[in-house]
Amino acid sequence: MKWAIWGLAAFFYFYEYFLRVAPGVMVPELMSAFSVNATAIGALSGFYFYIYAPMQLPVGILTDRYGARKLLAIAAFVAGMGAIFFSISSYFWIAAFGRILMGIGSSFGFVGLVYICSHWFEKKKRGILLGLGSSIGMLGAVMGEGPLRKMIDAFGWRSVNIQLGVLGFFLAALIFLTVRNEPPEMAEYDKKVKKPTEKIFANLKMVCKNGHSWINAIASLFLYISTPGFAALWGISFIHSIYGISTELSGFAVSMIFIGWAFGGPIIGSISDKFQQKKKLLAIAALAGAFLMGIIIYVPNLPLFTLFTLFFLVGFISGAQLLNYSYSIDIHPEHIKGTATAFTNFMVIAGAALIQPLIGYLLDLNWTGQMANGIRTYSPEAYKIAMSCFPLAFLLSFVFTLFLKEIPPKPLWQK
Repeated sequence: MKWAIWGLAAFFYFYEYFLRVAPGVMVPELMSAFSVNATAIGALSGFYFYIYAPMQLPVGILTDRYGARKLLAIAAFVAGMGAIFFSISSYFWIAAFGRILMGIGSSFGFVGLVYICSHWFEKKKRGILLGLGSSIGMLGAVMGEGPLRKMIDAFGWRSVNIQLGVLGFFLAALIFLTVRNEPPEMAEYDKKVKKPTEKIFANLKMVCKNGHSWINAIASLFLYISTPGFAALWGISFIHSIYGISTELSGFAVSMIFIGWAFGGPIIGSISDKFQQKKKLLAIAALAGAFLMGIIIYVPNLPLFTLFTLFFLVGFISGAQLLNYSYSIDIHPEHIKGTATAFTNFMVIAGAALIQPLIGYLLDLNWTGQMANGIRTYSPEAYKIAMSCFPLAFLLSFVFTLFLKEIPPKPLWQK
């Protein structure tokens, strides 16, 4: 029973990640459909994050209060509605509304997965289960790159989004019928840790007053930012421009980042669970990320095999970002673990919301006036300037990580 519940929570994370990255393979179609530039496309994709980020705080509070079952079911339905609105949009603002609905529904995905892991499994399995759940989410991102591009070529971007909406409705029903908030033996404990409504802001205040909450969240933000900024949106266009390969092959290349995440998340989580060295692992990952992204952006004429390998390695070391969530749980009391997780996720997604339009703005700023089929095209030099944000972000993550201290993990729940 518990594995079925965890599996559904993980599959919803798969689904929300698929929705999250999907615009990255639709850039030419979206530019043409709405007659907009790169800044607008960055904003359109970013609408998902604009609502996802502020939703994290109420999501954490609501999950602590009411559990995951009904919330995840409603979330899947709302995300599916967003995909439907996106698919039928004739105007930019309708598409933006669809992305907002997707962001609202998807905002429950990761916190819901953390809730299921912490309420159905003992603490020693936390790192590996969060890592595996994240891996499943990243597989959703992989499917949202090259494979989604093939589906769009075959059926069109509007038809594919309708199918995604129907999948959301089906998933909502399955979650509602299957998922339970906690095992029977934990019911009495769950009653004890639930807090009255008037404690909501006190819990949030407790998280915000902890200085390490902020340092950890900012370090996490910069460690993650290459995933939404590069892998989820602008990486395909970058590869297509620099190497002149097809959009489909570029999508498969960039999807190696998500495949790397799928392996790196559970492996690094297992290493952390065994040696309890989160700070060292995070610092090493940040430095490695800066080095690898520097090679990708600045070293010319890389063989495709080398490029694929570098993308995989960037994803693998980015999987260390899950340790920031584990760290957040470790430094806060039991009854606010959902709020603490949501606070970290809020900061991370806020960064994602800013980076996508920022890259678009930098591209437009360095646009040389070239057009193709009525759509702006950007030079390799413009892409390199814009993509310089990513190695810089990894370096900033390293700096903030240095201010963290190793803290022994606290129990996620007590028997």
